[in-house]
Amino acid sequence: MKLELKKSMSNKVFIILGSMVVFLFLLGYFLLVGIDKVSNVTSEMFFFSSYTVATQFGLMLFSFVIAFFINREYSNKNILFYKLIGENIYTFFYKKIAVLFLECFAFIALSLLIISLMYHDFSHFTLMLFLFSAVILQYILIIGTISILSSNILTSIGVSIVYWITSVILVAISNKTFGFFAPFEAGNTMYHRIEKVLQSDHMTLGINDIVYIILYLISIIIINVIILRFSKTRWVKMGI
Repeated sequence: MKLELKKSMSNKVFIILGSMVVFLFLLGYFLLVGIDKVSNVTSEMFFFSSYTVATQFGLMLFSFVIAFFINREYSNKNILFYKLIGENIYTFFYKKIAVLFLECFAFIALSLLIISLMYHDFSHFTLMLFLFSAVILQYILIIGTISILSSNILTSIGVSIVYWITSVILVAISNKTFGFFAPFEAGNTMYHRIEKVLQSDHMTLGINDIVYIILYLISIIIINVIILRFSKTRWVKMGI
């Protein structure tokens, strides 16, 4: 874990992630003021607009840095080094995923804290921290899984974007049938429930929605474990 943290620092991944998170919230504010012409932006508006940016544009914003953090090990031929220090495909992948997520989580928490302090309102802090973290975690897992299957960063980004567009189309076709593929998508029913929660006195989502999100993330992890299981040989070959 320390090795990946050092690599994140030395390669400026930490700074890029922080910049992306800050840009996400700034874009959320700009959309309200510059596009929607809202003169009095409330914390609820700010949170929901930023959440919309995260769900609609987050994959494109974060795809490069996530793919870079994994794919560069292939281009630098570092996989044998990882093997020599006792790492395997699982420890290699999940340590990188953990570092990316923890860094994003720290910046998200800090951003939400600053906004809550600005408005003197912490009523939705926990809910938004959970939602933003879940959205970013799905991107890290999905893009990370695609990246570990390809040694080319552009291919990883391209396939990630195709996956995202496909999931949006499927939800648009039928959110009841294909909603589980993109639970955070604006065309899905949960998106509108989140908006209602922020506009009402309710401070959190229903237990069914929370369980739904957790099950979705667990499903991605299970799929990821299966893919890693069949990629052990490919992982070594691409890194030598």
